[in-house]
Parts: sequence; C-alpha cells; structure tokens
Amino acid sequence: MKRSALISGRVGRVGRVGGLGQVGRIWRAGVVLAMLAFIAGAGRAFAHHSFTAAYESGKRVEIEGVVKEFVWRNPHSFVRIEVMKDGKPEIWNLEWGSSTQLSAAKYPVTRTTLKFGDRIIAAGEPGRDPEAHRIRIFSIKRPVDGWEWQGVVE
Repeated sequence: MKRSALISGRVGRVGRVGGLGQVGRIWRAGVVLAMLAFIAGAGRAFAHHSFTAAYESGKRVEIEGVVKEFVWRNPHSFVRIEVMKDGKPEIWNLEWGSSTQLSAAKYPVTRTTLKFGDRIIAAGEPGRDPEAHRIRIFSIKRPVDGWEWQGVVE
C-alpha cells in the first residue's frame, strides 16, 4: 500500500488512493448544483409576500399627488408620488402588479404610461402601518387627459 493511502486511511480500487473517480465527482457536482438551484428558487418564493399581510384588506383610501418615479418591473411595479398634507410634502409608495400583468390588463399599462410630473389620483388598500404611506393600487386616474386604470392584480 502506498504511504499516502496509509496516512489518509482510504484506499481506492486497484491501488488508486482515495478519491471518488470521475463518475463520483460528476455526481457530486450535480447534487451540489441541484441544491443551489433549489435554494435560489426557494429564496424567491419566500421573498414574495401576501398582500393581506402588508395591506388593510377591505379598507379604501384615495390620494392625489404628483408622480416622482414609476418603477416598471417584476414581481411588482411601484409608483412613488408626492402628496401635499398640511402644506408639507409626503412621499407615498403605490404598489401595483408586475409589468407582465399590467401590459396584459383590460386597461394596458406600459413603462411610459406614467411620467415624472403627472398629477394622478390613486385609490386602493392602505398599508397596515399608517406611517409607511403605502397603497395597493386598485385604480389610478390622470385628470389632465382622462386616462384611467382599474383592476386588481396579484
């Protein structure tokens, strides 16, 4: 027996010292890759939240403000608007559906539908934390040209 085999305590077939061989290494690499893929997918699944956990189901609020940012993305799009309250500006975050859902909706929305400076009226469910200034959007109106969107997207 070779000295290295005695030190490590493992002897392979036909005098080969330790190791799994090519097939074993490929199998082990496949298992590791499968585990990493599972973990990556599980992270996304756990990161997606329930709307009822974040918003007051059954309650409705309506706010009017000026668009500061329209974030068009998956899994949810967002509109950030500035609302004047008692003469002071507040930033509100309006959560919407994914870009895929919005573009396929009854009233289609694109990445250029809302622009910086547009004055809008939004209605929806308020966030559970009133200090967070959040709404889950059910309708948006742009009075200047009559454009509006209504619906519920998950």
